[in-house]
Amino acid sequence: MRTYSLFLLCFSFSVLGTFFATTTNSYAESAIDRCPRHDVQTELIAKRAKTKFLKGSLKGINDFVRVHNGTVLAFVQNPLSVDTRFKYEYKNLGNGRACVMLDKVQARFWAAPRIVMPTDFKKGSCEYKIILKHEKRHLQAAYDFHDRSTIKYRSFLGRIARNVPIFPPVTSSEQAAAVEMKIADYFAKEFYAQVEKSYEELNKIQSKIDSPQEYLFNTTRKLNRCAEQEKEDAQQNSKLFYDRED
Repeated sequence: MRTYSLFLLCFSFSVLGTFFATTTNSYAESAIDRCPRHDVQTELIAKRAKTKFLKGSLKGINDFVRVHNGTVLAFVQNPLSVDTRFKYEYKNLGNGRACVMLDKVQARFWAAPRIVMPTDFKKGSCEYKIILKHEKRHLQAAYDFHDRSTIKYRSFLGRIARNVPIFPPVTSSEQAAAVEMKIADYFAKEFYAQVEKSYEELNKIQSKIDSPQEYLFNTTRKLNRCAEQEKEDAQQNSKLFYDRED
């Protein structure tokens, strides 16, 4: 009953086009050899999607989730994801040279979880309700983390944007593409390192929800009471049947 986190690294690059045509503009050689600092706009879009419910047998669930010990009754899948997009501009230095400038970084921070519930228990049954309640605790932990982390991730973007490396001017589309990739690699490495570090907090919370003590007092004992209650109900129904026969 552990949640899983997924990072989606999605880079989109602007098309260079036919920028590197020879131009009549001329600059001093010293200016041609230098590029200015990047002036980067950053944006983080944080959204929640409606929770989707999926079904699977206990065997299917445990075949899919192989990292757990014991039997997994249900789990929350892919509660959070982050993707990042980059936009570039090109500063013309003349003499066929240009600077590749990072213009904008947009990150999207999604909360789009799916709860996978077992078909082995009837929907609305005592066991089903207890299992669902447990998974909703994981879900709420992910939502709370999403709310807390939105401002933090915006700060990460702004801080990294102030230190983007400056590369020498380029003279071809191939060189420009290589610089774009280096900039994207730098930004993504710095940003996702911070994101992954922040996930340590969420993983600790989720692990606590799945701790042996939590299972014993909040899940296992309740499930056992369900079985006892079902046995008592069956005995009571049997007694009522025989009473009517008499």
